[in-house]
Amino acid sequence: MEPIRIFVGTEPNQWLPTVVLKSSIARRTKAPLEFHDLKGIELNLKVKMYTGFSFFRYHIPELCGYRGRGIYLDADMVCVADIQELYEMDMKDKGALSKVKDKKSYYTSCLLLDCERLKHWNIREWALLINAGLTSYWGIMSGDPSGINHDDFGPLDPIWNHFDRYYDTTKIIHYTTVPTQPWKMPGHPYRDLFLREMKETIRAGDLSLDEVRSEIEKKHVYSRIIEDMEAS
Repeated sequence: MEPIRIFVGTEPNQWLPTVVLKSSIARRTKAPLEFHDLKGIELNLKVKMYTGFSFFRYHIPELCGYRGRGIYLDADMVCVADIQELYEMDMKDKGALSKVKDKKSYYTSCLLLDCERLKHWNIREWALLINAGLTSYWGIMSGDPSGINHDDFGPLDPIWNHFDRYYDTTKIIHYTTVPTQPWKMPGHPYRDLFLREMKETIRAGDLSLDEVRSEIEKKHVYSRIIEDMEAS
């Protein structure tokens, strides 16, 4: 089979959680994987993106040549299941599956995309429309009717995007509360889960203690994270 294509929205200060996320997926998935970091795409948007990579998720179908499937994930997640389960999910004739926010919009931090159904997704054209006031950046980001991609979306089981909670059914935990993310400070109720995943990432050879120390020096992670990880 062709590799499962996974695109991660990330920035330099999220390097460590990005590595942990990728390793958490790779250690649980036997199928071949292909990871891509989404960053550095010039769009000239006149509105400020929520993060430095927010809008880039909608570039995935084009990056895939509008063929096959792709998965989008935010960097601040940990996967505790076989990602192939998500990749092979029945999409019920929709181009994108995402966690439902309300009856008309979605949380798009985890996306399963059928790229062949999304040949009309062109973020550079959309950027021009947003700049001209003809569509809404926030509408597109949440797939609601004020954007131009609402009809492409269908619901994804929220177990693939549990916000700051972990249950027996959780497949992906998403650390959404930025100030308390478990690599930034102690105290998150599910920080031990992240620290254990970080430890397993080091054991797998995907991360080194020297790299963690470098992230500490850059103040991308908090100063005692190694000691806390070893105690977890």
